[in-house]
Amino acid sequence: MTGLAGEYLVAGYMNLKGWIASLTLKNFPCVDIFGQNNGKNISIQVKTSRETSFNIGLNHNNRSEIYKRVKGPFVFVYIDKNDNISFYILSRNDYINLVIRTDDIYFNKKKNKEKDSYPIAITLKDLISYKDQWDNLWI
Repeated sequence: MTGLAGEYLVAGYMNLKGWIASLTLKNFPCVDIFGQNNGKNISIQVKTSRETSFNIGLNHNNRSEIYKRVKGPFVFVYIDKNDNISFYILSRNDYINLVIRTDDIYFNKKKNKEKDSYPIAITLKDLISYKDQWDNLWI
């Protein structure tokens, strides 16, 4: 339910800012929200967590699939233990570059590089510069 709550929070915020936001309710591959503003259309994916890291749904050994899976910008929603909400908004290119960079760093630090099927995760520390960067939806 946390994931769905995050999608509603993002859509609600977008609506408050004058955007049209429609949830797909898991009926469209790799897209959680369709958005429209000033005649521009976007496909947004949302990841929500109560932890300080977000599993992005890819493993290191299938990381190259990111180029076909990512249709548009990503919004990460962090809900802390007191139900405070933070939004981290990345353009499609920022998201892809961040995943590759952080995964390369993790992979190069691993002691046993032979095991490359681990899930890729993004931490809040990696996302801090994207906090409340709503303009990244339209880049």
